[in-house]
Amino acid sequence: MTTDQERAAMGGAHRFKGLAESLERHAGKPTGAEPPNIRGDNRGYGLVFFYCEQYHLSTVISTGLRFQPLGAEPAQELACTVYKEQAEAARHLVDLTSELLVRQRTHLVPDQIVPNEEPLLPGTEFHGVLASGHPLFPPEFTRFTDPDGIEQLQVFTLLPVTLGELNFILDHGVTALRQEWSRFEVDVFDLGRPSVA
Repeated sequence: MTTDQERAAMGGAHRFKGLAESLERHAGKPTGAEPPNIRGDNRGYGLVFFYCEQYHLSTVISTGLRFQPLGAEPAQELACTVYKEQAEAARHLVDLTSELLVRQRTHLVPDQIVPNEEPLLPGTEFHGVLASGHPLFPPEFTRFTDPDGIEQLQVFTLLPVTLGELNFILDHGVTALRQEWSRFEVDVFDLGRPSVA
């Protein structure tokens, strides 16, 4: 038996007409996809891989969260952009965070931190992700609107943050961390980057 929220989430796929073209225009050429049932059962979302040759960046974007009953208005999908060689790590971060949202039936808000006790990526200090607008792509990537200009979808970009940066955010806030990243010219797409805190 489906709830009203689930029926509302499933309906209205027409609202996302042109989404694939919009994502491709900003994130680059699609290079592959992972279906929702890759592990056997249907996890409620798939993953699509894009490559932007101009910047040598790979972006992994969830597809299907917008139809899940997560309570998000507008609907949401997740993205993570890294250098091409690190695409598997981006896949892992989007998959892990999407799975958490589906399991907990919740959604993200701008500048939300999703912390983790252990490093999210082996051999790194990244203990969480920051839900953000995209640092490089234009606002149209983050906020997808229908032909009438009504916002139908937000694509939150997951920016990996270190344990030190998580603690810095707790003490000083997200804006202060962004200022530190800017001051030290941090390349947020490089998973080999040092921590600024």
